[in-house]
Amino acid sequence: MAEADPKPIVAAEPPYPPAGVGWSTVAVLLIAYVFSFADRQILSLLVGPIKADLRINDTQFSLLSGFAFAIFYTVLGLPFGRLADRYSRRRIIAIGAALWSAATVACGFARSYAALFAARVGVGVGEASLGPAAFSMMSDLFPPERRARAFSVYSLGIYIGAGLALVFGGLIVGAVSSTPTIELPFVGEVASWHAAFILIGAPGLLLPVFLYLVPEPARRGRATVATTRGPGLRETLSHVWGHRALFGPFLLGFALMVLAGFATLAWAPEMFIRTYGSNPAEAGTSIGLTMVAAGSAGVLAGGWFADRLLARGRRDAVLIGGVVSALAGVIPAIAFPLMPTAGAALALLALVFFFGAFVSGAAPSALPAVVPNEMRGQVSAIYLLAINLIGIGFGPLLPALLTDFAFGDPAALRYALAIVGGAAGLIAAALLQRARAPYRAAVSV
Repeated sequence: MAEADPKPIVAAEPPYPPAGVGWSTVAVLLIAYVFSFADRQILSLLVGPIKADLRINDTQFSLLSGFAFAIFYTVLGLPFGRLADRYSRRRIIAIGAALWSAATVACGFARSYAALFAARVGVGVGEASLGPAAFSMMSDLFPPERRARAFSVYSLGIYIGAGLALVFGGLIVGAVSSTPTIELPFVGEVASWHAAFILIGAPGLLLPVFLYLVPEPARRGRATVATTRGPGLRETLSHVWGHRALFGPFLLGFALMVLAGFATLAWAPEMFIRTYGSNPAEAGTSIGLTMVAAGSAGVLAGGWFADRLLARGRRDAVLIGGVVSALAGVIPAIAFPLMPTAGAALALLALVFFFGAFVSGAAPSALPAVVPNEMRGQVSAIYLLAINLIGIGFGPLLPALLTDFAFGDPAALRYALAIVGGAAGLIAAALLQRARAPYRAAVSV
């Protein structure tokens, strides 16, 4: 007689940890995210010296900030997601943090385009460990009605890290603008742009120490079968495909919002330099501080907005926030690069950062409600693959292609940014609106 298929066994749910434990863990994850974004964002302020030193054009440079990082960052997110569903998530992040920090330092020793490209690939490989493991940990630290706020606080790392990288990088470039080289302890004489990578990457090598100070949270909502090791990638992809009416517009809509954001992050400093005659220190400091203030406010406001709607029974609260965010950001995204003065452009750029951040933190918090626990790491990796391959890969590339080949004029970068930001926002709003009904249906099942 054939043996019956094993039945899923749902383990008794342990209580959620005290709020202090949850928020202290989020704080450490936030620090890791700050370092990861600082390591990837420093490149955007070094366009001029890197192009001159390596003799490359805008499109080649965009590949360093886009696809060199994004391809491995996104593809390796899938195996890291699988590991996050099975093994210690804090250990995965600690190993990844050591790798991406070392790779950032290696960028400071690159003497050719190929070497810098390879080092940027290493940054992407290391940072691929963070998202799936962090999302999975936070899902087990907070009940559903508090997750959006926790995810939003974690996502402050985008704006704090990127903003501080611009400020720090601007000060470095400004400090050494009178000389092409700088002397560093234990390293010797290096080019100024090499020094920026070394100085911003080296402190991240201490991150594993902090990560081992936080506990590994117990997993919740987990169905287990004694004869299996949990669902693999095939089962996870089957779950996503079975809900394609939800995941299709959900993933593409948020990916286009990320695309618009990374186009701005990659090229706004250089646009200020080319259009308004700002120097790197001025551009880095003004844009960086604006990003920290406006982006952080947007992230926190978006998390509060989503939690308030969820408390009122609006199960699609995060998607409502996405539609609001995308539509509200369209006009500032089109207008800021077309302003006649740097001050006016910076004021509108603050709105771009605010509305771009409004839903960026809360977006992944919508996934646990429609994904079994045993798949959360892998589905988080699929989410990150989609939004980052499209967002990070094409965000820096599209303005560069328009500037180099459509306009044929480096000074036209401002028009390329306006086109990409406006179009991406409008299409994203339509897609996220379409995802609302299937999301509500999936939550109610």
